[in-house]
Amino acid sequence: MWLRIVGGFAMATALPLAPSAQAQPSPIAVKTDKSWTHKPSGIAFPSKIDGFARSAVEDLSNGALLDTSIAYDDPISRTHVNVYVYHAAMPATAIWFDVAATMIATNDKFGRPAALGDPVAFALPGSSVPAGLRQSFDITQVGRSSGVAVIAIGEWVVKLRVTSPVHDASQLDALLDRMIAQIGWPRALPPLATAVPLKPCPQPLVFGAPADKVTKDGASVIAGAMMGNIDRSVREKAAKNREAPAAPAYCVHPDRIQGRLPIYQGETNEGSYAIPLGDSGTMLVIARDTLTALLGGKDESSAPWTITVRKLDQWLQYPSYASAPPPAQAIEIVQSEKPLSTTSVYGKQSQISLSPDAVAN
Repeated sequence: MWLRIVGGFAMATALPLAPSAQAQPSPIAVKTDKSWTHKPSGIAFPSKIDGFARSAVEDLSNGALLDTSIAYDDPISRTHVNVYVYHAAMPATAIWFDVAATMIATNDKFGRPAALGDPVAFALPGSSVPAGLRQSFDITQVGRSSGVAVIAIGEWVVKLRVTSPVHDASQLDALLDRMIAQIGWPRALPPLATAVPLKPCPQPLVFGAPADKVTKDGASVIAGAMMGNIDRSVREKAAKNREAPAAPAYCVHPDRIQGRLPIYQGETNEGSYAIPLGDSGTMLVIARDTLTALLGGKDESSAPWTITVRKLDQWLQYPSYASAPPPAQAIEIVQSEKPLSTTSVYGKQSQISLSPDAVAN
């Protein structure tokens, strides 16, 4: 049985805390000649954009619209476009642009991708804030070019992915620019922040030996479970006060997971880092448990290290460690161990669930 805390009350439940199975794409019925609006974000997708016909709308999140794909096709140029809208764990343009661009640059199927130039910042129609980033690549296999554009709007990240057998990178970049202008963005935009590409770390972390697990205690488990709600409250307060989101405090570590997935090193929480688990909004974060140290009246430098998987709608908290687990160990932990708690970070009702052995030694 699991202990679920809802609105301050606890009750027993048999719901599992383990990560759910991979969601299967679920087609959404849409009239071919009508615009379709992603209601949670308020973004409208016309039946045609720049001559491309909308060919499919799919929910990739078991019906919750937390991860949605809208496809457009041009039969003449044989060019395919996917627009993704997802509720990212860290809704920051710079992070998810870097992930997507890295996925193109390191994709062997594209042969030898060559970037057209540095990332280009862009503003949405009606806005003067260059809150988005885009980049196009010439490729030598599969097609002639591939590109991506990303922008964070409030809690949502919008990503355009295009690969073309006809257009070169310059033409593809112009296509991305035109398509961005023709999407039905909300009239009332939330505060936007100028997007700046992440930079390489000037002093990359040297990852150490595998870390040792620390003994669990109830206070630290509950404190860890609260972090998702605290993060959510901070962002909701900032949105209510019309504050633009702060730039992500990360730099790009030179190491990559299996040569592809980037590692982002924290610039404020010394020794912390994050690994995107794919390119659709889920993030693995390793950081000191400063809240437990604060509540226990201890120095932050003595705090244990937490492992958190920040999903589209919840945070999964894993056992703490005496030192920062290196990336390979951190990934193994979330693949082989059960989380101690899960915290919902989406929807009207806040909920924390604790595993039955969360406080067992």
